Amino acid sequence: MSETYFSKLDPKEKISRLLQLANSRGLITMWVKGQKQKYIFKILEFDKERLEIILDTKENPFPKGTPVLFSFELRGMFFFSQATANKSLVDYLILESKGELYKSEKRGSYRLLTYPIYEVYSEFDLGEAYEGGKVIDLRTRTNQTALFKNFLKLIEAKDESDSENQNQTVKYRVQDLSTTGLSLHIGELEAQFFSKDVIYKSVKIQFPDQTIIIPEVKVVYIVDYIAGDKNLKKYKVGLHFPDMPAAIDDQLGGKINQLLREIDFNKDFENFTK
Repeated sequence: MSETYFSKLDPKEKISRLLQLANSRGLITMWVKGQKQKYIFKILEFDKERLEIILDTKENPFPKGTPVLFSFELRGMFFFSQATANKSLVDYLILESKGELYKSEKRGSYRLLTYPIYEVYSEFDLGEAYEGGKVIDLRTRTNQTALFKNFLKLIEAKDESDSENQNQTVKYRVQDLSTTGLSLHIGELEAQFFSKDVIYKSVKIQFPDQTIIIPEVKVVYIVDYIAGDKNLKKYKVGLHFPDMPAAIDDQLGGKINQLLREIDFNKDFENFTK
């Protein structure tokens, strides 16, 4: 089974990515499905109204109207789509980009296993979350027993003088992370905060040297996790980043790539010193 999967971009993000590519005069690789021959051309312009990619070539490798596949790299990420080859009035090669644009991600290499190598944390604001479009206050779920009240004391700000102006938050160490989501391991008490389909706003991903704020984080699953201690019930939570803005996607992707490269360099050095 392939280790690569593809996530579809929404129309606005598609246009944003193609405009970025055009502004950088990036390269596009194109080919006919099933054929080994590939062609690489520089992008000249992108017409966002007509969804036309104008390439900086008058070479004509395809008959007019040929369905083609194309890909490009942008800031360390790879994008794929379908288009129709055509010619402009002045004979430049055009891709009529009416198809969906997809971002590829390799599970084996682009998903960062943060634990135990890196201390990466995620911080959630309990004051406001969304469940099926309805605003809910997750703090009210913890007021039923003394145990829950004691737990709240642990997560409240230490500076009581500012406590009225501060939101209550919970902070968890991230187990693994990609540009599309993350996973956590939590205890039974904390599980109340992670019902399926709950959406948190402005979640902070905290690296040792950088904090990245994700606008929306959605709980997609919460399942039992087998821990070393059978008496200690634990859960694994999977969270997704829906509608990620391109700028934040680039920021998070760049940070993950940086850490992945560091891991590779570490392995190379270990092999060198054997």
